Amino acid sequence: MKLICSPISPYARKVMILARLSHVELEEVEPQKAGANGYLAGDNPLGKIPALEWQPGQFLFDSPVICQYLDSLREEPLLPEKGHARFIQLWQHALGDGLSDAVYNYRYETVRPAELHWDEMIERHDRAIRNAIATLEKISPWLGASWTFGNIAIICGLDYASYRASHFNWQQAHPDLAAWHAALTDDPIWRETYAYGMTSG
Repeated sequence: MKLICSPISPYARKVMILARLSHVELEEVEPQKAGANGYLAGDNPLGKIPALEWQPGQFLFDSPVICQYLDSLREEPLLPEKGHARFIQLWQHALGDGLSDAVYNYRYETVRPAELHWDEMIERHDRAIRNAIATLEKISPWLGASWTFGNIAIICGLDYASYRASHFNWQQAHPDLAAWHAALTDDPIWRETYAYGMTSG
């Protein structure tokens, strides 16, 4: 299968991690970017990555759908089949993605020319980042000592926050979450998919 992706994207990185955990070999291909059209290749009509060619000429998107598909190929899926445990994992996955969304939106509001800054929107994304990380600090004892369906998205969101919004310095403000995160950074899959340099901050 072919994955249209960029390793800097936290959404694509989730897929890359889950594929490695599941021993699914993917051809990872960086797309061509075309301004307002997003990423070109006809893979995703929304012009976004990642997109997975799961059948010849047919592409799955967006990243939660791709992750659930790859997880379904496992003999023992990470995502529980039903019940409370399933929705806890989906909630954690959504929280990780929401953190990535907030970081992405914060960055692209703040890199505009100063005269185009929308202060209320910057404050909204700033608050979303802080609230998401504060929530993760509270639930850090239950995030798991190894990879889960939910914490894959959380790890990717935290690393993206360190890369694109480093001034928040979430590790210093949230020591329990930082300790949980640090324990997973020794995993070879974390290191293999980490595109922001070879430190966790």
